[in-house]
Amino acid sequence: MIKLLFLLLLAPVLASSDKQCSSISIEKLNLCVELAISQREKSKGLMYRKDLSNSDGMLFVWENAGKRCMWMKNTYIPLDLGFFREDMTLIEVKKLSPRSLNSVCSSEPAKYALELSKGWFSSHNVKDNSKLILN
Repeated sequence: MIKLLFLLLLAPVLASSDKQCSSISIEKLNLCVELAISQREKSKGLMYRKDLSNSDGMLFVWENAGKRCMWMKNTYIPLDLGFFREDMTLIEVKKLSPRSLNSVCSSEPAKYALELSKGWFSSHNVKDNSKLILN
């Protein structure tokens, strides 16, 4: 019984450490990102994470470009959010505050959104119109 309880408590930890990583790059900087393609993956995003390495993130992918809005409910780490056009060029970067319920929206239609650790875009000198490359 104790073993079963232990496994039930440990299951979410084991599941969260078994992330699928996709390789992308921006301005020749390589990143390992989780993909959020399904509505369920997009809804969960990076919720409940306690930390995020400087080379990890999450790439949200939509079928078509459109105005995109994100929020930080149940997300505990500060993030940068880059919105990208259909041609994978960076539109803009927005700052996301932990646990905020305020929506942060793209200023023009976006097909991709990339969440990375706070300050990543500025510390790597990644600016508007930088190109996202799926490796």
